[in-house]
Amino acid sequence: MIYRVLPENPEVDYEKLKSNIKTTLEPKYRVERIDEEEIGFGIKALKVHVKMPEESEEHSSDEIESKLSSVEGIGSIELEYFTRVEF
Repeated sequence: MIYRVLPENPEVDYEKLKSNIKTTLEPKYRVERIDEEEIGFGIKALKVHVKMPEESEEHSSDEIESKLSSVEGIGSIELEYFTRVEF
């Protein structure tokens, strides 16, 4: 899954935000990488690439979104891409 995460404000420390996202999601979910996308006026969106086991009922995209929403500094979250991958 790829989530597009926007910060609450452009003054956010993006490295700290990335670290907080990883800490919040792992180890239950695997954060493959977090890319930065320039939007304009100094604002960046973060593209959070997450893998989760498909067969487990304990894992869900709703839970990922809930966990991301709890991270301080995040303004909005949008699921951009969802696909199945073999591990």
